[in-house]
Amino acid sequence: MEEYLNLDMLTLSDISIKAGKPIDRDVYLDSLRQAKSANCLFDVRKDGELHAYASLKDLGQGKWFVLMFVTHPDKRNRYTFGVLFGQLIEHLEKVGATTLISNVFKSNELSIRFHRKLGFEVTREAPQGYEFTLTVDSSKVRPLSRVLRSIRPDCR
Repeated sequence: MEEYLNLDMLTLSDISIKAGKPIDRDVYLDSLRQAKSANCLFDVRKDGELHAYASLKDLGQGKWFVLMFVTHPDKRNRYTFGVLFGQLIEHLEKVGATTLISNVFKSNELSIRFHRKLGFEVTREAPQGYEFTLTVDSSKVRPLSRVLRSIRPDCR
């Protein structure tokens, strides 16, 4: 679990501090353990090195929350995104997900652009961030796959 936390610290520490919510090591590790025990921790590795990971939480009634979606800054490429999104799409189809929800700090402009590019819409706004929602159905999964193929390095 430490390598996941190390990736979080590398990519999210400054953003979290800027938002006034510094990363709490124990909370993050507990969340990772829970996601792993629920088979909702997905990762991309190459030659044993962690390039990216995502974790989900079942909210019931077809709703799923994206707990984490983290990619190493030097590994943001079609391979990494393709493998990670492939795992996520397979899981979401298997469980019959209808809605995907994600929270993003306002200070994380890169993630905000990424969510919008994937078709997420802002459903709530708070002083620190946004709640994004994506309706998951057969008409959205295929366009999502097309979007993934078009991701450029400047919009990760």
